[in-house]
Amino acid sequence: MTLHVRSFILGRYPIRGYLAWRDGDRDALFIDPGGWDEAISETLGTLGLVVHAIALTHGHWDHTEGLREMLARMPAPVYAHAADVHLLPAQPDVRLTGDDEILCGSVRWQALHTPGHTPGCLCFAADDAIFSGDTLFAGAIGGTTFLEAYDEERQSISDKLFPRGDATRVYPAHGPATTIGVERRCNPFLR
Repeated sequence: MTLHVRSFILGRYPIRGYLAWRDGDRDALFIDPGGWDEAISETLGTLGLVVHAIALTHGHWDHTEGLREMLARMPAPVYAHAADVHLLPAQPDVRLTGDDEILCGSVRWQALHTPGHTPGCLCFAADDAIFSGDTLFAGAIGGTTFLEAYDEERQSISDKLFPRGDATRVYPAHGPATTIGVERRCNPFLR
């Protein structure tokens, strides 16, 4: 069954929020509600989907600014890493602590702890897709404040993301999608 992805440009400092679901499922995962757009409701209605869970890649405001609005319109459990809870505009229903799983419809999502950009950064992976937030971009990685965090981020990308196949699609919060293969070969920050 195919994993489908729709992206939405959201917020005052635009990020890509994502809606993901598998063929035959009504339940969808929403990743990073950085703002609200009626196109989200319209897409859900057109496709007959329901947001079953909201996943936050990290606690920075540009990724969470639309969280309260989304919860008011479509209450769903919120998943975030415990290390970033203090940054959030609303408390998560589930505080993730490591490499956890989220079941949404028939999709078993892996929440991969990839600290560096923030201590609680997560990537969400299923099938041949990774939603990388601010951890991995096309040709770049997320900004860090300290050298130790930079090294930690690079190591977590190497350990958690790069073992996946070259064809695995990477959906970052900023910029275009890419693949693990392209980033493994060409990303100058990961050499």
